[in-house]
Amino acid sequence: MKVLFVCTGNMCRSPAAEKLLNLYGAAAGFEARSRGTGAQPYCSMPAQVQRFLKGAGVTDLTHKPALVTEADIDWADLVLVMEDAHAGILAEKFPQSMRKTRLLTGADLQDPMRKSDEVYQAVLTKIQQAVKALAAQGARSN
Repeated sequence: MKVLFVCTGNMCRSPAAEKLLNLYGAAAGFEARSRGTGAQPYCSMPAQVQRFLKGAGVTDLTHKPALVTEADIDWADLVLVMEDAHAGILAEKFPQSMRKTRLLTGADLQDPMRKSDEVYQAVLTKIQQAVKALAAQGARSN
């Protein structure tokens, strides 16, 4: 299954989800990408996210933020957003996204940018739990 994760800047939440699904879901046939609704390619993944991902076992931390495109939407079987606002933006720009877009955790997930390390940890832990559940669900259906 091809999964596209979408957040705002494509620096924290969506790339963390992408990296974690590629780690946990590869054996179940998952492929993941991440994009942002307002991404700037000159930005980089915060150190807090890199530390969390390393601790989770992710070895490839390379990432360059990118804006979501119609090709990304069409590629994906499932689009998982971090906030309802992201789903609204996608629906407006890419109406075909509506049938396959869901909230990753079932509720808005706070943007940790410029917040404390504790907020990063809490948000990334929620992402990790949701991605593990998704990977496990995919493994059971194979």
